[in-house]
Amino acid sequence: MDKTHYIISDAAKELHVEAHVLRYWEEELELRIPRNKLGHRIYGEKEMALFRQILMWKKEGLSLKEIQTQCQKASPALLNPPVTGQVIPYPKEHNTVTEEDSRMVQFKQILGRIVTDAIHNNSEELTAGIASNVSTHVNKELDYLFREKEEADEKRFRQLDETIRSTQRARQEAAAAQTEENKAKNRHFFGKK
Repeated sequence: MDKTHYIISDAAKELHVEAHVLRYWEEELELRIPRNKLGHRIYGEKEMALFRQILMWKKEGLSLKEIQTQCQKASPALLNPPVTGQVIPYPKEHNTVTEEDSRMVQFKQILGRIVTDAIHNNSEELTAGIASNVSTHVNKELDYLFREKEEADEKRFRQLDETIRSTQRARQEAAAAQTEENKAKNRHFFGKK
């Protein structure tokens, strides 16, 4: 398509996304998309370039909040001014981030650094604590398994011992019976009763 302006369906085809995705991004990223006299969205080259960039950021794994920050840097003219109770005139090529928004971004960055530092500073303690807990649980489990194995071995050895003894008794009884039989044959053979 060699157009300078697209309607939403054509823009969606060009970008290989569904039309509802473009509407969703417009709303979530607070983008200002121009409209024609009938109120239909009209996408020019600036908007198309921004949407192509958004697709790239999505492929890189950025969240919508991160993409919104990137959009503010890349194309501030396409962003809607923040709602603060008063109407702010839309400057043409000027960043629309308010002082309150920038303080919030700074606060989030500071909070993020604090959490990151806390994790880094306590990572050895956390690792040691986790290792200790895992070690304790593993040792208890191994002790239990060894006790079970020893009990099973003891039971098996008792059964084996009983089997050996009963076999020995049976052999002794068989040998005694054989001896009695042999004596009886010998008495009969030699004429003794």
